[in-house]
Amino acid sequence: MSLWLEHFLTGYFQLCGLVCGWSGSRLGRLLSSTFLVLILIELVGEMEKYFTEETPDNESVPAYFAKVIMGVNMAYKMIHAWIAFSALFECRRFRYLLEELPPVKATPFIYRHLILEFILFACNAFLVLSEYTIRGIYLENLRYAYSLQAVRARYLQMMVLVDRLDGQLEQLHHRVISGSSDYKTLRLDYAHLAKVTRSLSNLFGLSLLLLNVLCLGDWIIVCNVYFMVAYLQVLPATLFLFGQVMFVVCPTLIKIWSICAACHRCVSKSKHLQQQLKDLPGQTPLERSQIEGFALQIMQDPIQIDVCGIYHLNLQTLAGMFFFILEALVIFLQFVSLVRT
Repeated sequence: MSLWLEHFLTGYFQLCGLVCGWSGSRLGRLLSSTFLVLILIELVGEMEKYFTEETPDNESVPAYFAKVIMGVNMAYKMIHAWIAFSALFECRRFRYLLEELPPVKATPFIYRHLILEFILFACNAFLVLSEYTIRGIYLENLRYAYSLQAVRARYLQMMVLVDRLDGQLEQLHHRVISGSSDYKTLRLDYAHLAKVTRSLSNLFGLSLLLLNVLCLGDWIIVCNVYFMVAYLQVLPATLFLFGQVMFVVCPTLIKIWSICAACHRCVSKSKHLQQQLKDLPGQTPLERSQIEGFALQIMQDPIQIDVCGIYHLNLQTLAGMFFFILEALVIFLQFVSLVRT
């Protein structure tokens, strides 16, 4: 990864309040920590306002729908506040991961997600300006757009580290094929990568679990919009309305699919490495014993990224999430048919 891209991503994550810059100078640490504290103060103030003040009445939108939207918006802000709070105390752990997973050559995978991040930023800016033009609401939508962009950037932050882990596994794979290192060194390097993987899971697991739960909240909004437009007819069915709704759901699904695919690729490489070790002949009994020990180590300590020990991030998990969403949609449509009758 080029130096300018590395600095750009670091600055972007710091601007979103996802990481505290732990530079060598005290001034840099003080400024980044102060910025995170300001974000926390602002978000805590918005949470206090949400729980103490009543929802304003709006004749054009049902009260329960306004509460659902405000609840999901506040959930994004609460998760953003938790990430910013944890960034203050987990800065050393994050720096440890950056040191143990050095930058690799930028892949098309990373560039595609950078383009997606720019598109999300442009859409956020467009929606904020359009809401200001239509309803005259600016500051509240700007706060929500900032938290939405920051929370979604958490996926990109983890994907950068997973891509580095994938590069380290690729290098280990080439060393095994070429035979340039002895098996004792290879086993130590693999054990180190497994330890880094566990640290990565512990650092990002809870936030990913909360983000996946928020995806279900986004689907609740989609279902409510469909219900009100098609059956209650309290909102006009415009392309702009459905565009706003799908902007909330589709990018989150794309990011979940991307992080599951990236983690699945790392798991597949570790399994392929184990299979290659089994296929190596081994010239002496000692070498064959080392190969078998290395393969057994990979089987007992696999490279897997889990979410709070509940489930692993891979394509099978993604399929399960989609089936769960489909089941929820079927139940919702049955409810709609009953209401319509």
